Amino acid sequence: MSEKKEAVRAAKLLIVGGGPGGRVSYITARRFGVEPAVMVLNEEPTVICSLPYGVGRRLIPDGPEATVVDLSREKRLPPNAAKDVVFGSVTTIDAAAKTATVAGPAGETQIAYENLILAPGAVPWLPPAEGILKENGAVSGLMVAVGDRLVDRSFLADGVYVLRGAQDARALDELAARVQKVAVVGTGAVGLEIIEALSDRGVGVVAVEALPHAVSALDADMAAAVERRLRERGVELHLNDAVLSWTPGTLTLRSGELAADAVVFASGVRPRLDLARAMGLKIERGIVVDAAQRTSLPSVWAVGDAAQVADAASGRSVLPLIGTLAMRQAMTAVMDIAGLPAQLPPATLWGVSEIFGLHWGAVGWSEEAARRAGFNVIPLSLPVRSRDPFMPSGKDAVWKVVLSTGEDEGFKPGQILGFQIVSAGDSPVHLAERFVDIVARRETVQDLFGHYFIHSPAHNSVDDPFLALIALAMEKMPRR
Repeated sequence: MSEKKEAVRAAKLLIVGGGPGGRVSYITARRFGVEPAVMVLNEEPTVICSLPYGVGRRLIPDGPEATVVDLSREKRLPPNAAKDVVFGSVTTIDAAAKTATVAGPAGETQIAYENLILAPGAVPWLPPAEGILKENGAVSGLMVAVGDRLVDRSFLADGVYVLRGAQDARALDELAARVQKVAVVGTGAVGLEIIEALSDRGVGVVAVEALPHAVSALDADMAAAVERRLRERGVELHLNDAVLSWTPGTLTLRSGELAADAVVFASGVRPRLDLARAMGLKIERGIVVDAAQRTSLPSVWAVGDAAQVADAASGRSVLPLIGTLAMRQAMTAVMDIAGLPAQLPPATLWGVSEIFGLHWGAVGWSEEAARRAGFNVIPLSLPVRSRDPFMPSGKDAVWKVVLSTGEDEGFKPGQILGFQIVSAGDSPVHLAERFVDIVARRETVQDLFGHYFIHSPAHNSVDDPFLALIALAMEKMPRR
């Protein structure tokens, strides 16, 4: 048996994590001459948000393998990127000495760095239900959070699945080929996409949601259309329910037992904060950073799912958990390291997805979330038709805008705090992007007058929805 050896490397920049934030940190560092840059990966890099579609095969016929990023062929990476990658898990970081220890397949690697970017990402979260863990497992370095503790993913019991990386997607892909019925816990974007993927593969699906309605990013009135679509497609939906235990073949809920060949937990994620805590970084909901992504320790930056940001609309600290935002955080951090002035632009939360042909999107604060936070708000709902009424190809949609009354400190009367859409017609991506800017810039409903509407009969209805929202607001907003 060969003895594992210790290797030593030096880096101008050490990047811990290979998700969107980590990879863009590396790409930007190479472009800006911050070299040598070393990136530590604990699993194969993938396009995470596409993993459910690799399982479903409808959008990605070649399956999950197509979502794996080949470091030697990926066009966005330098052709020699593989030389800068260390596979393994960072076990310790000595911030004072600026050294990190990586445990990998070939042994330990000691890395001395000048600058450090933490991009540890997030791990799947599972409720602490009986039977979801087994007594024995290996040390894979891939973790899940069960309740409030980190557990190696290899300890998941037989029939228990998550979806966060390539290995998870391969396992789900294999599962879909051989089972009849699966329970999916969670109806957020990933949960819905897994439900659709399994349904596309001919698997019967039971969806379990702990909240009173599906899709926590939407309000109940908007989520109702998603629930109808799920039921129309044969999905058995259990709302306001909870998982109590799992034994192979049986999932026990608060409402009773149901038969299932497997259970997939899409019940959210939690930021990976163990290294940051061990280093003594300031942590609240996530790692506390400034507008340049600097942490509370010198020469340490944090990006991605583990880094909290200030919601531009409210000033509250939030964990966005958004890959494309992580990319901007990465560029901000590397530009700061390279001596270029950079700050993350004001941001808010957003999410867009599709389930069985029904599109939905959410930006900023929902009415429910705003009221839980104690904000005084006014909701506006607007039916929108995708084409003029005399065009049979038109589809129905509903917009919802959440406005501040202006009674709370720091908010303007009519300030747009959030936007939601559910549409049977066109993709809402570009509309959601527009409202990300509106919410992040703290614009009011009156400011919508300055957002011009372009009409093209082949693409939309002649009715200007922005003018309609202004008129609705004038009816509902208190006169001063």
